[in-house]
Amino acid sequence: MQRFTLTRLTATRATAAALLLGVGVSTAGCSSDDAAPADAPVDTTTASAESAPTAADATEETSTASSSKSAAESSVESSAAASSEAASESTEPGSEKLEKSVSKAYDIFAPVAPQELFAHFDRCDSTGGDDSYNCSGPKVGQFQFFRSHSKAKQTTQVLTELRSSQVIEDSGDRVVGWSTLGTTAVITVVDNKEGMVMQQMISSDQEDPEEKIKELGLAK
Repeated sequence: MQRFTLTRLTATRATAAALLLGVGVSTAGCSSDDAAPADAPVDTTTASAESAPTAADATEETSTASSSKSAAESSVESSAAASSEAASESTEPGSEKLEKSVSKAYDIFAPVAPQELFAHFDRCDSTGGDDSYNCSGPKVGQFQFFRSHSKAKQTTQVLTELRSSQVIEDSGDRVVGWSTLGTTAVITVVDNKEGMVMQQMISSDQEDPEEKIKELGLAK
């Protein structure tokens, strides 16, 4: 009877131990499974690495675009400045080519007027073959040119003999002065050697003939 009891008790303990071990193993298994998701590291490095180059690329592209735009704008401004400077230089008297009709008149009447004056003319129109021209420009007005020895002599006589005339340069062959009729003054340059005359009508109320002559470079 006592042996049965001991045997039964032993079996009961063994069963209890087996149950405890089973529960322990099960608990350990559950604990291991539950902890795994919590302990598993979240891989954020890859995501950050992927997103970081994207932001850097965008910044680089923006910087490149801005640099290209600035370079283009600078190039345009430089070109505009260069063009403006070239245009300014080309409009200075004597620095640019004369207009074709002006150049032709200058080739004929260079003895009575400097090239700087012809550079102010927009055009010259023949009024009598190559013997007379009308030349004009917005800054200097209209001038008449004649190639005639008889007219040169007559004009010299008017300048040197009439009381209404004033001579400021007379070298014999070249005579420079003006004649007045009321408030109108006729500025005149005569080259008796070449038989040429240049004249311009101005208002003596608005401009001083002598100052005008010097301004045009016709006399010192």
